[in-house]
Amino acid sequence: QWYQRRVRSSGINAEYGVVRKSAEIPEKVFRCKGDESSATANGVVSHVGEGELSAHLNKTANCALLLFYSPFCRYSMELMPHYNALARLYPSLRHIAVHINSYSSSCVQYGAVGTPTVLLFHESKVVKKVPHTHRNVSDLHSYISNITDLKPVEGMEVSLLPQDSTNVTLLPSHDYPLIFSITFLSCSLVYHTSGYLRKTLLPLFATVVNYL
Repeated sequence: QWYQRRVRSSGINAEYGVVRKSAEIPEKVFRCKGDESSATANGVVSHVGEGELSAHLNKTANCALLLFYSPFCRYSMELMPHYNALARLYPSLRHIAVHINSYSSSCVQYGAVGTPTVLLFHESKVVKKVPHTHRNVSDLHSYISNITDLKPVEGMEVSLLPQDSTNVTLLPSHDYPLIFSITFLSCSLVYHTSGYLRKTLLPLFATVVNYL
């Protein structure tokens, strides 16, 4: 009896003298099938503005995938072709991409702390944030197939195609707040250093001249 109580408390069932491990609780699977309104046109990512984002999410009855990206972010542009490929694999899952900046209100509203950030919506609510380690189409495909009831297009290879990189260009960035901060700190350092030098070196120079 002591052994059976100990076994039960440790999560193992004893039945007919056979000790069996309890089945592990699987991760929640979200029901996304049957949402015809969320289908993307031939598996194409919908690029929308921040002002249109809420309207697009409200049109989605079941599931949608949302990517926050910046064309100035190298990691965003590296992920974008894989996100396009994922849309081809799952045309019944609405794929949305929104260009945001560092001061976007959507970052606060949806909990996007940076770019790129991929969120899964279910019934217009954020239910999952795709891990930042999932940065290729194979990992994204595995993740979506594990947490939803969706299946990829039968017979389609899980890989990138040339058209997945169309119009994906990394733009040169200029972080003006950072440039201003560095300039301000540099000027302050020069100003305070020059004052210190005037106070220490000039008297020393005058002393040397008088000695000569």
